[in-house]
Amino acid sequence: MYEFYAPTKIIFGEGCLSETIPQIKKMGATCALLVTGRSSTASSAGFKSLCKELDAGGLRWAHFAEVSADPETTIVDRGAEIFRAKGCDAIIGFGGGSPIDCAKGIAASVAEGRSIRDFVGTGLAFSAPVSPLVAIPTTAGTGTEVTNAAVFTVVDENGHRSKKGTSSQFYFPRLAVVDPLLHASMPPSLTAATGMDALTHAVEAYVSRFHTPLSDMYCLEAIRRIGRSLRTACRGSGIDAVAGARSDMAMAATLAGVALSQAGLGMVHGFAHPIGAMTGLAHGLANAILLPFVMNALIPDAGERLSSIGQALTGKSGISAKESVRAIARLGRDIGIPENLEAAGVPETYFENILTDALSYRRRKASPHAFTDAELRALLERMYGGNVEA
Repeated sequence: MYEFYAPTKIIFGEGCLSETIPQIKKMGATCALLVTGRSSTASSAGFKSLCKELDAGGLRWAHFAEVSADPETTIVDRGAEIFRAKGCDAIIGFGGGSPIDCAKGIAASVAEGRSIRDFVGTGLAFSAPVSPLVAIPTTAGTGTEVTNAAVFTVVDENGHRSKKGTSSQFYFPRLAVVDPLLHASMPPSLTAATGMDALTHAVEAYVSRFHTPLSDMYCLEAIRRIGRSLRTACRGSGIDAVAGARSDMAMAATLAGVALSQAGLGMVHGFAHPIGAMTGLAHGLANAILLPFVMNALIPDAGERLSSIGQALTGKSGISAKESVRAIARLGRDIGIPENLEAAGVPETYFENILTDALSYRRRKASPHAFTDAELRALLERMYGGNVEA
């Protein structure tokens, strides 16, 4: 028995940003909180266009631009205060995964009438429907525009930072506006990292113990699109082939987002979360480095599924599990992903803290291999200084 629940309405295509305001008005909204990061996204042509259309549509709006990577719970709390103070009744997350996750947290916090910190890492479940929530991604990676998950950073009384995932049916945005034109300004390095993030979602959902025939369909299509388009998308911009590849990657990220909400993730994310929280390494880049190592460790338990991944990625039949791992590693190498954590500049002094956090990863049971603590230690050692033959 299994369930499939993906309630988000998706509008996809170049120029579809213009559909946002009519859709929000249909929801009955009168004042929207726009949630963005502190970077150039908030000054981009796409964001300025959205603001102008809000004005033209007669909708009031407020701008919360304090979101940093993997937002701390205190940032979410500040956003919730502004939402209430400005009398907002809808929320728009515009940007990469962090602004959209922050928007989810703000919406949930306002609905529950309490700090998001009460829910992160505590097991307390969300119980209240949220205000209309719209997600507009400007990167092709997290897929959070269609997921039931959001990740936040918790800082304890000793200053220790940890990334904690939360999930709820109320996190599903009511609307996702996926306009590939908004991705055109991504530099190649960001395109590479976010693209590998999407690939990681599809791979981990596909080998998850909780996969279903429906989630498999989304995973394999995402992997096919990434295999044929990510290298081209990383070339920059200015030619038709790159524009088509970026559109492919935008769709792949959304497909993988649908899949991960159904089947869950695995130990790539179990390690990537503490690595990002403690060292500041970008989430997509961490996933990209770790993915082939974890896949390699899963060969005895998920060989057939790994072979299917390789066939989807390369378009070639008869790919073995080991060859699939090599194909993933080769893709990473081709787009500039470091071969291990040491090469990425992650200090080995974080080793024990990263391991301790990873051992408690809440989705650890989704892995097709029941890793022992000792096996995870050995795996982390390989990810620090080893290599996967490519």
